[in-house]
Amino acid sequence: MEAKKSAAFRITIVDGRLYADFYYDCVQSRAMFTVWSFLQLLKRYPGLVPDVDLMFDCMDRPVLNRTEYSSTGQIPPPLFRYCTTNAHFDIPFPDWSFWGWPEVNIEPWDDEFRSIKQGSQAKEWIKRWPRAYWKGNPDVLSPVRTELMRCNHSRFWGAQIMRQNWLEEAKGGYEQSKLSNQCKHRYKIYAEGYAWSVSLKYILSCGSLALIISPQYEDFFSRGLLPRENYWPIYPTTDLCRSIKFAVEWGNRNPSEAESIGRGGQDFMENLSMEKVYEYMYHLISEYSKLQHFKPYPPSSAQEVCMESLLCYADPKQRDFLERSATSTSSLLPCTLPSADPDIIKTWIRKKEKVIADLQKLEKT
Repeated sequence: MEAKKSAAFRITIVDGRLYADFYYDCVQSRAMFTVWSFLQLLKRYPGLVPDVDLMFDCMDRPVLNRTEYSSTGQIPPPLFRYCTTNAHFDIPFPDWSFWGWPEVNIEPWDDEFRSIKQGSQAKEWIKRWPRAYWKGNPDVLSPVRTELMRCNHSRFWGAQIMRQNWLEEAKGGYEQSKLSNQCKHRYKIYAEGYAWSVSLKYILSCGSLALIISPQYEDFFSRGLLPRENYWPIYPTTDLCRSIKFAVEWGNRNPSEAESIGRGGQDFMENLSMEKVYEYMYHLISEYSKLQHFKPYPPSSAQEVCMESLLCYADPKQRDFLERSATSTSSLLPCTLPSADPDIIKTWIRKKEKVIADLQKLEKT
């Protein structure tokens, strides 16, 4: 009941059947595609997904602040969402766009990645424009994006910063924002918006050297990225534009290494197939279910949802995206989850921190 205060809907799975209880309307088709993802998980691993009862919020920012609960002694309620931070308890779950984002013509993940990779092969890395590129909406209460707009001087800062006008893009069928056509620069910038952004996976997919600016939020896969192997971290202490300029100039002086890091980001995303996404979902729900000391049972206000009933609520475009993202029953069991080892996590974090610290020293000198 405590989690319900922040949840958009409740998912209950009992004996392989899914029940949903909705509390408020999510933005666009987020709720529809997220519920669809659960249905696909049940289809992919029939009889393997345990009974579970969980609360899900579809807003961008996490809400379960660690400090708030540690100071009051309250037990934080479990709440799933698309991102979290080190300062929050919210549980990260794959976002809806892995199954498609019809409102802006972004296809299901496997199809979209294939299209972006093909687009990235149209021009060799060394022949790409030797500048950093960003296109997005700066009007989302994001100090980082507001500051980034100051860096739009290709010759001086080495950056081309483009404002995304969604209304104009919609009139043109989003042809000007087609992701497969945005791999023409050696460097691509990722800047968080109001919270995390789904654009991270598409930026990394280009094979350009991804310049990731001071990320506060993380989704389920971004925690696995390694600086200087999959991306270049931008942690400006004083001036964001100068940090971007330094990264661009370093890359242009060291093109082989810069290209290798860019390919490392693309390879990371290629390895993140929908098969891996479903395996993550399966293990997340399985481990979560072990913590429930009760038998899940759908509330009286919940409705059973199946693929056919959900498709009935979809408009023609949504239905097309949903059907294209449908999975099939897997002939293989999910991968085996290794035993928990806190030392591995600590070593991983120290490694990332050291690389970032070394790059900051390099920039200062």
